[in-house]
Amino acid sequence: MDPGESIAQTCVREVWEETGLRVRIVRLIGVYSDPRDYAIATYPDGNMHQLISLSFECAITGGELTLSHEGTELGFYPLDALPQPMLLTHKIRIADALRLASETIVR
Repeated sequence: MDPGESIAQTCVREVWEETGLRVRIVRLIGVYSDPRDYAIATYPDGNMHQLISLSFECAITGGELTLSHEGTELGFYPLDALPQPMLLTHKIRIADALRLASETIVR
């Protein structure tokens, strides 16, 4: 998140920068911060941080799928052929998205 941005602006910008796709947010799927499922990192100087992730459902409004310097591969995959291995955090977020819950999930 850049200073002066809302989380919605950050989502749209990050998708554009990392994929070349223009999107609009449809819904906030979940907020993920449970330390049992998410990384807590310790820096060499002893400072610790805990990751907090937000997952959004977005609709593509334009652009072209393009690989950026932040990734090694992009694609759309059927649910029965998702790339492996997959991080536990990604499995949880995909399962939550597929539930199509009307309220935001907070973990």
